[in-house]
Amino acid sequence: MTGTARASRRPPLAGAAALLGLVLLTSGCAILSSSEGDRRAADAAEQAAEQIGSHSANTPEITLLEMVAWWVPEGPISVDAGTAMVEPLAWSGESAGSQATIDIRVVVDVPAKSTTTIFGQGWDAGSATHCYRLEWEQYEPARRFEIPCAESPAPPRPTPAPRPSLSALDQERVAEIVASHDSARVTERALHDAYPQEYIRIETEAVDGGVVASVGIPAERECILVVRDEAGGISFPGFRQISLEPGEMGCSTKLYTASPF
Repeated sequence: MTGTARASRRPPLAGAAALLGLVLLTSGCAILSSSEGDRRAADAAEQAAEQIGSHSANTPEITLLEMVAWWVPEGPISVDAGTAMVEPLAWSGESAGSQATIDIRVVVDVPAKSTTTIFGQGWDAGSATHCYRLEWEQYEPARRFEIPCAESPAPPRPTPAPRPSLSALDQERVAEIVASHDSARVTERALHDAYPQEYIRIETEAVDGGVVASVGIPAERECILVVRDEAGGISFPGFRQISLEPGEMGCSTKLYTASPF
């Protein structure tokens, strides 16, 4: 029997197996099991919690409610291969104290992905719900622990009190007060009457026949600096913002009379 004859009598099953392998390769054989979508969702939940815990600006100036409101995203966020909803479940401690704790629930949905390319990657739809406890020490990223998820709905998100600030209108008001009084002592009394809040720092100083005044909010690194010269002219001297940081001069008349720069 010739070689050609032997080849023509090859068992048909071998050819069918080879054909099946070719079909799988060209029709998306890399589509993964249904658990792959769930695995990707679980990984995305972990990544979302890690991102929230990476915040380390938990300084004395930020409150616990601000940590929750500013660091825990509200509404759907994009994650690897899908979307996530993050809900704050509980919060306790103090940002400026020994520890601040926030519990969160992360719900991730991953849509199915198919592929028609050789060695392409795809997966069925998946989802995951994981809960985490994030514990911050001051100035450090959070430690992260997975905790059991309760089935109860999340409480309402906290609404921090508005931060105090100084506006352009305040600058005009301070300038008007400085322009309306002759001595530093009277000017300071008038400024305290206009700004009695405890969180506001006020200084005045007599300089070369005029007056320099500073009105600031130290916790917010805000400062208005106004100078009235001997002729009654008003100016707003510039200064470096770094001078308002903790450990520096702060909002003071010395930003003008004894500038560190």
